Amino acid sequence: MDVIEGGFARASAGDFEALKLMAKQGLRAELCSMARANLADIDAVAECGAESVHLVVPTSDIHLQHKLRMGRPEVLDLAVKCVEHAKSRGLVVELSAEDASRADVEFLREFARRGAEAGADRICLCDTVGVLTPERAEWLVSRVAEVVRAPISIHCHDDFGMAVANSIAALRAGATQVHVTVNGIGERAGNAALEEVAMSLICLY
Repeated sequence: MDVIEGGFARASAGDFEALKLMAKQGLRAELCSMARANLADIDAVAECGAESVHLVVPTSDIHLQHKLRMGRPEVLDLAVKCVEHAKSRGLVVELSAEDASRADVEFLREFARRGAEAGADRICLCDTVGVLTPERAEWLVSRVAEVVRAPISIHCHDDFGMAVANSIAALRAGATQVHVTVNGIGERAGNAALEEVAMSLICLY
């Protein structure tokens, strides 16, 4: 495991303290905290001692309209502002396109390009509601890879039982990092399972 997302620093005092304790363990893996697209969240990540921030920014029109109540240009500017702030705090930045699987692909490409130009170290495509298919995952990653040189990661949910297959398809298309959880435990139907992804890659690929 190259990166461990240990929690969400600003979500609660408990998460903040847990991340502080993890940061003192001398782990070989990079310790990461999730953050939303606001500066206070990013500051909390820097203050807890994590090395990197998983900066999650909505990208689908349904999320922009109903979650952020912002337009596309505003979201692009917000993403750039947050990436630049995180870099100024000395953090490695993984910029995640939330609900990327339902986003307009040209907007997604612009989001990734602008984020990478602002200094994001990795770009993550999130299948937030678990609606990707392997074919679509491969196509989406390949389209984003055309406009960024930063490493691409994939974050899949298992609502249709395809999180592992989608993750492997993303790797085939050029992604170099997969978000996984132990036994696939996660929101709703869960996420791509660490052990299934690892053993599929070792034994089948």
